[in-house]
Amino acid sequence: MQNATKQGANPGHSHLSVGCESVEPSLAPPTTLSVFVPHPESRLSTQLARGSAIVGLSRGEGAIRIFYEGNLIGAENMRHYRDRAIQAAARLVHNYPAGYPTIATADVDPREVIEIGTIQPSTGRLAITARPEDLRWWIDPSDLEQLDAKRS
Repeated sequence: MQNATKQGANPGHSHLSVGCESVEPSLAPPTTLSVFVPHPESRLSTQLARGSAIVGLSRGEGAIRIFYEGNLIGAENMRHYRDRAIQAAARLVHNYPAGYPTIATADVDPREVIEIGTIQPSTGRLAITARPEDLRWWIDPSDLEQLDAKRS
């Protein structure tokens, strides 16, 4: 077995060398993610379960990579929108930039979604900036009350 050695001709840029293979260090996951709802006239609004939490990042190529959680199985720990948003965010930052292996992800056109706030994956802090009346069609009213009570 060969040892992995850290090499770097360029200070500040290092890689691991294992035998003849080079492995680049992983990128640090983002500290804040955007939270979205689907545009009411988008395909997402009919493809995702109503109330699904959607988080994502711009890919810089005219697309947004989203991860979502709709709690289709009815898990007790995913009953609230906040919990679903935390789960979707955790999937996105897991093994960043690839994300958690799941079918609950897609690259979408920015016109498919509307940004409604942000979430910090490390703390679960969810900040909704959209007006509750603009979200009632997608997010359950009881979840909106809970989110409104926790606005900072």
